[in-house]
This record gives sequence, structure tokens and C-alpha cells, in this order.
Amino acid sequence: MDEGLTIAEVAARTGLSAHTLRYYERVGLLKAPARSVNGHRRYQARDLERIHLITRLRATGMPIADMRRYFALVDIGPHTVSERKRLLLEHRARVVEQIRQLDADLALIDQKISKYERREDGMMTSTRTLGRGLVSSSLGLGCMGMSDFYGPGDESEAVATIHRALDLGITHLDTSDMYGPFTNEQLVGKAIKGRREEVLLATKFGIERLPDGTRVGVNGRPEYVRKCCDASLQRLGVDHIDLYYQHRVDPSVPIEETWGALAELVQAGKVRHLGISEATPQTLRRAHAVHPITAGQYEYSLFTRDLEQDVLPTLRELGIGLVAYSPLGRGLLTGAITSRDQLADGDFRAGNPRFQEGNFERNLALAQRVRQMAEAKGVTAAQLALAWVLARGEDIVPIPGTKRRSRLEENAAARDIELTREDLAALEEAVPADAVAGDRYPDMRTVRH
Repeated sequence: MDEGLTIAEVAARTGLSAHTLRYYERVGLLKAPARSVNGHRRYQARDLERIHLITRLRATGMPIADMRRYFALVDIGPHTVSERKRLLLEHRARVVEQIRQLDADLALIDQKISKYERREDGMMTSTRTLGRGLVSSSLGLGCMGMSDFYGPGDESEAVATIHRALDLGITHLDTSDMYGPFTNEQLVGKAIKGRREEVLLATKFGIERLPDGTRVGVNGRPEYVRKCCDASLQRLGVDHIDLYYQHRVDPSVPIEETWGALAELVQAGKVRHLGISEATPQTLRRAHAVHPITAGQYEYSLFTRDLEQDVLPTLRELGIGLVAYSPLGRGLLTGAITSRDQLADGDFRAGNPRFQEGNFERNLALAQRVRQMAEAKGVTAAQLALAWVLARGEDIVPIPGTKRRSRLEENAAARDIELTREDLAALEEAVPADAVAGDRYPDMRTVRH
């Protein structure tokens, strides 16, 4: 009686068809069993082990040529062990990379599923958590330009824009006592009246200006901190501030003194969370040791990535969220600015180094690359630039500023754009981290301490 299994029995046991087994024999992966004295081909236990390995290698994507080489070495004998090991190690490395890519793809799919689930639950936009528990809309609204720095404003349109933001689920509103000065907080307070419970309200102190707009300097003295907070609460018409930033660090006052005063404001219930803007990693650590920092606000966009070197790693080490201001490169990345002549009277960008002759043209060429890539994806340049910032991490909340509902609605659509790894790499190749021309401010020495 013949021992072993017929091809039909092997097919039934392995789940492979007889046709597939014959194919493996033809291409040299499997040896055709010798015929028995009765003329039957019978597969043995070692053949089943080999078939199992073949199916696993095939399932994990090993090229047929490599498989043929591997099994040819098996058939040659034991002295080929080193070469067989090399082939398997190379294949294993490819499988590990495939798994890594699949994990990233699964994360993207999970993100999409989560977004749909939130929509089913009535939440029309995603949220992100800053620091230790401050839940923010994934996109915020910078309100500065409604009152200052970007030419004349239109209060009625500004209020309508804030209302539209809340309707769209953009509930993180960012202002400061120095915007206006003072009038921007009043505007925001007027806009959120009756809707306070919907808003994550963020404001700042630390850059001292006179009512006529004259800049006095940076002030981090404890008594000034307390006075500014009370004044902001009054202008905003609220009993507490959700996120209170030190707008700029005062190098003449130890950060521990400033943050001691801020911690007292939290204890008094006037402030819920603390933030800091444009601080060095060393200052972040010192302030965080006094009271936990919830958010660091820094300029961050395709045009400004210097914080990736030391600031962003420090924020993440300490568990501090990043609120990204000017995520559209002061408007250059929107594609809407093509000439310096478009800047209105009173627009501070007229004196910004990146808008000066020579620098402006070079930066415009970089922005044009983004615009072309956006057109290829069927989105606007602004939407693509914001989607890039959003894709840099779930701990990042960009706060693009605008005065108009139309721009707000355009920006809001960036939340629904999913960028692949290839998209991100292409953007970063088109706009290298050091490609932008000109500093962010006329005097960078005064910005970060």
C-alpha cells in the first residue's frame, strides 16, 4: 500500500488547488514527488512543511525569483545555510517595512472612522487635547487681524465671522490685550456674548502698548500680570479665561516670578490653563516647573519650521500642546498675495523682512509650488498648507487669522483633507525647511527668550 498523500489530499489539507501545486512544481519551488511502485505520486510530511513555508513566503510578498533561489539552495544541501539565512533576513526586513506602512495606513483609516463616528454623534468637527486636558477644536481662529496690523477692519463682518466659526465648530478663539490695543478683546467679547459656553477663549498679556498704539515694551512683572488679567476679563465680559498666555518673555524678570503670579490666577479661578509664546526650551522648562504649561504658541507653517529643531521636541517631552500662529505664512501661502501693492495702508507686512524686495519674489515662487500642488489635489493653497500643519501631530492646533467669512469657510474645509505620506514628503521637498527668504520679524533678537 502506498504511503503519503495524493495531490488531491494535499490540496484539501492545505487549501491550495491541484493547479497551484503543479504551478509550484513547474517554477521550481516544489519537487514533484517520485512515483511509487504502483505508479502513484505521494507527498510526504517534509513536502507539507515545504508547501506551508511556500505559502507563508508568498503571502508576505517574497518575489518568486528569491523563492526559487532559496529552495534551490535547500535542495543543494546543508552547506548553503548562510546564503539561505541571508535571503530570509532580507525578506524579513521588507516584511517589517510593510508592517510599518500598514500600521500607518491603519492609523489613517482609524482617524477617518473616528471622524465619521463623531459626525454620527453630532460633532461636526474633530477635537484635539492640549497639555493636560484642554480640549480644543482642531482648528482655531486668530482674531488679531480683525482689529489691528492688517489694515482697516469691519466690525460687523468680524463679528459675523466669529459667529460663523462657532457654527462650523471652530471654537478656539485667540486674541490679546495688545491687539488694537485692547479693542480686539472688546470685539471678541461682543461676538461671544450669549455663546460663551461654546468657546475656548484664549488671550495674552506681556506686550505693553499705550492706547494710541505706541509700543512700550515687554512686561512680565507680577503686579502687571494681575492688572492685565483683570482688565482682559472686563473687556471680554467673562468671569474666566480658558487659556492665558504670556505673549512674550520679559528677560528682565525671572520667569519663576511671572509664573508664580500666573499660578495664583489659576488658583483664584480667573484662569483655567496657562500658555506661553515664543519661549526658548530653557524657559519652557523653568516655567513648567512652576506651573504646568498647557500650550506653547509659536509661528509654524511650511514657511517657518525652525522650532522643529529644539522647541517642538521640548514641548512634546513636557506634554505641552502647540498652538500654531501664522500657519499660512502671513498670507503668502494662500496664493492670494501676488504683489506688495496689495498690502493695505497700516499693514505691518510692508515692513516684514519676508515681504521686502528680493525676498518677496523668492517666497512667492515657493508659494506658487504649493498652489500648483493644491490645484492637482483639487483644493486651495491655503487648505493644503493648513492640512500640512494639521498632519504634523494631534498635539498641534493651527489658528489661521481672517477678517472674512469666505476665508474662514475655505480654511475650515482643510480639516477634511487627508494627506498621505507621499503628499507630505512632496510638500516638504517643494518647500524645504530653510528655503524661505528673510527673518520672521525685523529684529529677531527681541522675539524668543
